Amino acid sequence: MKILYSWLKDFVDIDVPPEEVAYKLTMAGLEIEEIEEIEDDYILDVSIPANRGDCQSILGVAREISALFNAPLKLPDEPRLKEVEEGIDIEVVSPELCPRYTLRFIKGVKVGPSPDWLKKRIESVGIRSINNVVDITNYVMWMLGQPLHAFDADKISEKVIVRRAYPGEKITTLDGESRNLTEEILVIADKRHPIGIAGVMGGEDSEVSLFTKNVALESACFDHISTRGTSKVLELRTEASVRFEKGIDINMTKLASDIATEMIVKLCGGEVGKISEFYPVEYKPCSIRFRPERFSKRIGINPSYSEMRDVFFRLGFKVEEHINEWRVTPISARRDISLEEDLYEEVVRIIGYDKIPSILHERITGVVSTSPAWEKRKILRRKITSLGCSEVITSSFVPVQFDKYFREFYADDISSISVINPLREEESVLRWLLSQSLLSLAINNVRWGYNDFNLFEIGKIFFKDGESFMEKEHLGIVQSGRIIYSWDKEVNASFFSTKGLLEKLFKHELTFVPAYYSVLHPGRTANILYRGKVTGFIGELHPDVARILKLPRIYIAEMDVDEFPLEFFSVGQVKEPSRLPKLKRDIAIVVPETLPSVEVTSILEEVFKDTLEDYELFDLYKGPNIPEGTVNLAFSLNLRAKDRTLTQEEVEEKIELLKNKLADIGGRLREW
Repeated sequence: MKILYSWLKDFVDIDVPPEEVAYKLTMAGLEIEEIEEIEDDYILDVSIPANRGDCQSILGVAREISALFNAPLKLPDEPRLKEVEEGIDIEVVSPELCPRYTLRFIKGVKVGPSPDWLKKRIESVGIRSINNVVDITNYVMWMLGQPLHAFDADKISEKVIVRRAYPGEKITTLDGESRNLTEEILVIADKRHPIGIAGVMGGEDSEVSLFTKNVALESACFDHISTRGTSKVLELRTEASVRFEKGIDINMTKLASDIATEMIVKLCGGEVGKISEFYPVEYKPCSIRFRPERFSKRIGINPSYSEMRDVFFRLGFKVEEHINEWRVTPISARRDISLEEDLYEEVVRIIGYDKIPSILHERITGVVSTSPAWEKRKILRRKITSLGCSEVITSSFVPVQFDKYFREFYADDISSISVINPLREEESVLRWLLSQSLLSLAINNVRWGYNDFNLFEIGKIFFKDGESFMEKEHLGIVQSGRIIYSWDKEVNASFFSTKGLLEKLFKHELTFVPAYYSVLHPGRTANILYRGKVTGFIGELHPDVARILKLPRIYIAEMDVDEFPLEFFSVGQVKEPSRLPKLKRDIAIVVPETLPSVEVTSILEEVFKDTLEDYELFDLYKGPNIPEGTVNLAFSLNLRAKDRTLTQEEVEEKIELLKNKLADIGGRLREW
């Protein structure tokens, strides 16, 4: 909101540079985003918080400055108007959406250009000058925060009615747009049709023009929720609607109307007609309990009673002092204050946040121990993220269909847990595999156009074993598309990329045995064994399941990390690096597509034995130049002997042995 500095000084008697005012306001919660110098004046661009509807005006900001600088606040005088008998009747059909409504009749006005001083003021804050009557309504709105609207009174049929729109009604607003109205929208209407959208914009049919002779001046208070809903539905936001949305001072309604009326008569001529008003229940702010002693304990500062009392007086609040507590009544404009803690904030804001001391808490002595499970998660999380995976945390509730897909993973005496009162009927089963949650996440990623991901989760799974409800900690991994393979390259996700990730993570101490599950691809599925015990599975999602779920190739793995002791993940002793050179060799192996990968890796480990430091599968290819029914596996081998420098001749001997071993399983080495 833009504010002219000289206009601001009309309401508060200060003689300080605008930079100092900007600093004080910013520190008190009204951030000044920019100070612009124009001629011999300044424009302050104020960011108004959502809860501070009282600051949506020159007067509101001036009230803040008055409190911050302890400077006198100059409130506008209440005009004394001489009324004639003529007026326009009103009827409020929806009082729940319009607690106060006034309509002033002004007779015999002359509409024309605004005087230069008025035009300069409203244009300085970004308002386009239209004519003297409309400019006055905008001027008063900016000054007092109360939106006003002027109708051509001669275009109103019989009376003004505040009601909800009828089904099928339309209105052409001042911007020339024809808008369809719904029954939730509050309108200003006459006996024939709507003439304005309450709190948002007037209608074109009743606008004030150069031919207008009589004016009907509206000043009202509309429900903030209703106004926001209307603005959103119609995709129409105005300066008026913004103020109603944040909340206006209901007790400013008539004063704003009277001030605007006085200005219209002075600048446009005419006679003041009768005001019609609907205000059945007068709003009176409630008093709030304030305990000075409690304030000091909660905030950490100890101002005197007189200092706190002075803050409230400067804000315009009323204070009744009792023995152990005060009763503080805010002004009607401060609808954001309803709790004792709100009063604490006001005191601190005005005194200054910098008055709160910065005190370090006493140091906690002793050793804080953590559980082995927590330590295990920490180490595992650090290791897997270092391998290029991103961690996710998913809901423990999964779609019912995923319970069906993974049902065969159950043991005979294990069953899933259904929730009696789920938040969503379609997610009424507690996951008993992390893969269920990760598959649901993969569906959402693909739906939003993200086909490349390498994700993991360490979390709880839930199942019923007999009559007992059980929890276990699992590690789940899901890969798809292009994934980071090393610092300098990416690869396509595959069964082997997922398998290689697990091998690195678990120090090549896992064994992979071919397995079959209907939800996973036959021939690209394996059980994961640790010390001869099945501890998880790995595989590609079955193509039929992927097609039903509209997914690309998805690779999943899951392991029970409870089976691994903490010592397994602990960092061992740093070994002295070998002084012997490493020999790197890349090989390509062509094998039948149906051959389990474990047979290939077993041969590699057997052939190279003690010289194989580590290996990685960095490519998997099938297509042109590869016989149908076969697949090309590209491995990177790091070779190093413990007691000598390896020679090329030794490596070639092992390569020849590898060729023979591969021939036994129907494979071969492929030349690069």
